Amino acid sequence: MSKESIEDILKEIGSEDVPADVHKIARETSRDFSETLMRPGQHILWSDIMKSRIAKLAAAAVIIVAVALSITIVDKLTPEAYAFEQTLEAVKDVQFMHIVRRDKAGQIEDERWIEIGPDGFQVRYRQDNPPSRLIVEDGETVSVYYKDKNTIVLYDPKDRQYQWIGNLGEWLKELTGQSSIVIEENVDYWGRKAHRVRWLKLNQDCYVDPETKLPIAVGGYEISYEYPPEGTFDVVIPNGVQVVDKRPGAEPTEEPEWLADKLADGKVAGTNFRNARYALAAGQYEEAAELFAKVVEVQHGRNWAWFWLGKAHYELGEYDAAIYEFSKVIDMFADSQMVPHYCNLARGLAYAAKGMKDMARRDLHTALPVMIDALRNIEGATLFDYADDPLYRSLPKDKRPTAQQSLAVMVNRLRIITSQNFGYDPYVSAEENEQAIAAWEEWYENSGEIEFTPDAELVPIPEVVEEAGK
Repeated sequence: MSKESIEDILKEIGSEDVPADVHKIARETSRDFSETLMRPGQHILWSDIMKSRIAKLAAAAVIIVAVALSITIVDKLTPEAYAFEQTLEAVKDVQFMHIVRRDKAGQIEDERWIEIGPDGFQVRYRQDNPPSRLIVEDGETVSVYYKDKNTIVLYDPKDRQYQWIGNLGEWLKELTGQSSIVIEENVDYWGRKAHRVRWLKLNQDCYVDPETKLPIAVGGYEISYEYPPEGTFDVVIPNGVQVVDKRPGAEPTEEPEWLADKLADGKVAGTNFRNARYALAAGQYEEAAELFAKVVEVQHGRNWAWFWLGKAHYELGEYDAAIYEFSKVIDMFADSQMVPHYCNLARGLAYAAKGMKDMARRDLHTALPVMIDALRNIEGATLFDYADDPLYRSLPKDKRPTAQQSLAVMVNRLRIITSQNFGYDPYVSAEENEQAIAAWEEWYENSGEIEFTPDAELVPIPEVVEEAGK
C-alpha cells in the first residue's frame, strides 16, 4: 500500500511556496493519508437527558470540527486551505439541521430534525426511528410514540429531553484547542468534494463542504441544513392511540404494564451499570461480571456494558466468554463506518491468551495503526484509556490521565502486542522521545508485525512529569 506523508507533499510543492511554520507542523505531525485511518464507534451520538437543560445545539455542527484549531494541512491543489474559523463563521446562520443514517440497503433507520433558536439553544426536535419509535419536542411537550405498542407518552421538557450529541458545552470546552486533527482537502465523498477532518478523541472522521464550510457527514450520519417540511415539529396524537401523560398537573392515566416494566428495568439497569463499573475498577471481577450481565439482559444494545462484561471475564481467565462479549460490541458497529479499535485490541489479547495466534493478529492489526497514530496525536488514546478505566468519565478532568501518562500507557500496550522496545521514557528529553516515536512509526511503515509478549518490559507510568530534560 502506497503511503504519503504531509512532509513528502510539501517537498513536492517546493519550499519556496510553503511557509516555514507549515513545514514545522508537517514534520511534527506527518501522518498517513491512506484509507487505513479507521474510526471507532461512539455510543454518545444520541442521549436521553434526564432533568437537565440541553447544551447549545448550534455547536452541534461546530463540535464535529472543533479540534481543527490546531492544524491546517496545505494541499497543493487548493490555493486557500480550510481553517476552523470558516466553520465557526458559517454556523452562525444555521437554523435547521437534518441528520440521517441509513442501513446497507439505503433505507433510513434514524432521521432527526433540529431547530436552533437565535440564542443558539435547541428550540424543537424530531427523531424518527422507523418502524418502532417517533420522538417530537415542540418546545413545550416531549412526545414519545411507541408505534409497535400504539402508545404515546408525554413528558415535560424539564424532565426528559433528547439531543443528537450529548453535553455539547462540555465537549466544546474539552476539545477546543486541546486536540489535533488531520485535514485532507477536497477528497471524494460519495461523488462530491469535501474536506476530511479527523476527530481524534473519538478516532472518527467527518466531512466538511468546501463551499458552505459546514459539516455534511460524521460517522454514519449525513447532515444537511434545509428548511423542514411543514408540521415536522408538531405533536400529533393519532386516533385510537393510548396516551400516558406524565407532565406535571396532568390527570393520572393508566400506565401499561410493559411501560412500567421498561421504566423500572431502565432504572435498575442504570444502578447495576454504575455499581458494576465501580466493582470492575476495584478488581472485584466476579461481582462486576454478575452486574454487567444483568444490565445487558434488559438493555441488549448497551455497548459499554457488553465491553466491560468482556473485560471482567478476561480478568477471570474466562477467555471464551470475553471473546463472545467483545464480538457483540464489534458486531454492533459492523454496519456503520465506525470501528471500535479498543475492542479489537481487547479481543485480540483474549485470542492471544488462548493461543489463537492468527485470530489475535487479525484483531491486533486492526487496532495497530490507530495506536501508532496516538503516539503523536495523544487524543487518539482517549477511548483506549476509557476502555481500560470504567470510571474515566466520572473523574474530574484534573484527575484523568495526563498526556504523558496516556502516552506511556499506549507505549506499554504496543510493547505487549509487538514485543518492540524503542527506548521511550517519560522522564527523558523531548528530543529523545521524539526519536522513540519516530522509531515506532518507521517500524510500522516497514514491518508492523504482531508478536504477543505479555511479559514485555513496561514503561513506568509517571505520577508527575517534570519539565522535559530536567
